[in-house]
Amino acid sequence: MALWCGVNGTLGSPARLLCSVLRAASHRPAAAPFCTAVTSGRVHVNGVNLHYQRTGCGDHVVLLLPGALGSTQTDFGPQLKYLNKETFTVVAWDPQGYGLSIPPARDYPTDFFSRDAKDAVDLMQALNFKKFSLLGWSDGGITALIAAGSYPSLIHKLVVWGANAYVTEEDLQLYNGNICRHLLPLIDCPTLVIHGMKDAMVPPFHPQFIHQQLKNSRLHLMPEGKHNLHLKYAAEFNKLVEDFLCST
Repeated sequence: MALWCGVNGTLGSPARLLCSVLRAASHRPAAAPFCTAVTSGRVHVNGVNLHYQRTGCGDHVVLLLPGALGSTQTDFGPQLKYLNKETFTVVAWDPQGYGLSIPPARDYPTDFFSRDAKDAVDLMQALNFKKFSLLGWSDGGITALIAAGSYPSLIHKLVVWGANAYVTEEDLQLYNGNICRHLLPLIDCPTLVIHGMKDAMVPPFHPQFIHQQLKNSRLHLMPEGKHNLHLKYAAEFNKLVEDFLCST
């Protein structure tokens, strides 16, 4: 049976109600493309064209920071695809010299972590995100710790995994033993430190040290997790992160 939704029709009240609902639905604005799709762009920041990807339309803005030699797609495919797009606006970036942020070629001056942290924060400011959370993996976790310690007023919450704040004896000549240890007491935001117990690259004393040095942190251990736990156990990781970011 067809219903005619005319302005002066003679339909009964239930039918008129249905028609009004259909009319209202037809006039709702379409969702912005980045609410469901993953879009890409570039922004000129600190002399470099930085590539980023963006998805979701939630009020809680999150920046994903990749590991060494990583990029948005190699390191964060499951997060870009499956993190809640109504709750979060998710941005992933390629640090200069990685992924599609080439040129320039990647180089490693002694302050490259601090340089990446400034680039990341300046990118988000250029995208008009005044405050945001950070999810950093491996070297990206170090960058996230530095950003949170250097720009505390801009960071809402912090999640790090596969990261370390200092180095061992063989690296002392490069770092003098310190990467970002001096900044940890300056981090004020709620922080979730995640560690895979089968991570062969980062011994458990590193996440324990970070957790102990931060004022407002919690440590979550994944018994079967390795260095890439967010990829191998993406559903568990995403749920853990979503619950933390949404907690009060």
